[in-house]
Amino acid sequence: MRIVVIGSGTAGSNFALFARKLDRKADIIVIGKEKTMQYSPCALPFVLSGKIPKLEDIVVFPNSFYEKQKIQLMLETEAKEIDRERKVVITDKGEVPYDKLVLATGSRAFVPPIKGVENEGVFTLKSMDDVRKIKAYIEERKPKKAVVIGAGLIGLEGAVAFRELGMEVLVVELLEHLLPTMLDKDMARIVQQHLEEKGISFKFGVGVSEIIGSPVKAVKIGDEEIEADLVLVATGVRANIDLAKKAGLKVNKGIVVNEYLQTSDPDIYAIGDCAEVFDAVTGERTLSQLGTTAVRMAKVAAENVFGKNVRFKPVFNTAITELFDLEIGTFGMTEERAKREGINVVVGKFKGSTKPEYYPGGKPIHVKLIFRKEDRKLIGAQIVGGERVWGRIMTLSALAQKGATVEDVVYLETAYAPPISPTIDPITVAAEMALRRFK
Repeated sequence: MRIVVIGSGTAGSNFALFARKLDRKADIIVIGKEKTMQYSPCALPFVLSGKIPKLEDIVVFPNSFYEKQKIQLMLETEAKEIDRERKVVITDKGEVPYDKLVLATGSRAFVPPIKGVENEGVFTLKSMDDVRKIKAYIEERKPKKAVVIGAGLIGLEGAVAFRELGMEVLVVELLEHLLPTMLDKDMARIVQQHLEEKGISFKFGVGVSEIIGSPVKAVKIGDEEIEADLVLVATGVRANIDLAKKAGLKVNKGIVVNEYLQTSDPDIYAIGDCAEVFDAVTGERTLSQLGTTAVRMAKVAAENVFGKNVRFKPVFNTAITELFDLEIGTFGMTEERAKREGINVVVGKFKGSTKPEYYPGGKPIHVKLIFRKEDRKLIGAQIVGGERVWGRIMTLSALAQKGATVEDVVYLETAYAPPISPTIDPITVAAEMALRRFK
């Protein structure tokens, strides 16, 4: 079998490795625009801040590793067209025939049509080249005031990086609060307060209408002109669907796939940021543009290319980050989104400590759980705390994936030791708060 992968990022690279494990003889060819195979885009803000010393450190495996696995690499190559009748990918370096084709074309930074957005000193944070450009600009210009447009994950992680580099930082968000797709306003306020204490300022409910100067000298927000000598545009990403659309495949916000990750052409699969899958709560189509999702998709698609018929399950979009010394973990439905979707929910909230009260060093932790009123199932969670958020959000996500009810969380068996956790875990107490409301 001859398998061609378009895209050398997380999804494409992992697919190639999983496919090679399943079949030692298949021809596997990866076509990619960049010079390297998989690196971690989520690590880019931490390279920017200097926490990760070198950009090269975030490359998962060198190109030679894939070549040793007898995976043929066509890097610095652009796929221009897919001829589905002839089963050929047309690139800027010639034609590549395939038996099965995997689209892992990823996503690109969305840049809104702001006046001056092309000026010198305005950046996105999506690729290794973006980091190189920002670092070179900082070294040359020594900027002192940064404005970040967008308070999503990348925007906030970029803002933290600039603050750690000693800049004054203002984050401008068009919606009412930070992390609007991940947190409700009450939980977002906790994060905002923490970031403000660290020196980051915010403006909500407004947008940047103009970027003034090249190099940047100021930004215009409403009628106000604010000094800035560096601007980061972090207004989200868009799936790269142009190639699929041109080939006549079914597309929406992403490339439409079935539960086996096949596109409307059964010999073509789509995985990663470009693929549109199913939401675990609503059952509607959604994008899941997370590194963990990309790896799971790669594994499922590799199995299915070799005829295993493995289903890719609907997603809760479990995510976590750390901003300064505060951890934020979320998955599934927020209370605000539930209202918009017309889903009746019951909420449980609790503020506790990560350790027993008598043990020194405990840090505050805030837990918010969202249960669907109709069937009492856990459909979302938000945790903000000073430590050990990761394990708790993973536990809750796993419970939700198995269809856990409020009672399942209330009576969950948990671990306890004074230096690590309290006898009654904050997640079970939050569930008890919800159970009282059900009663």
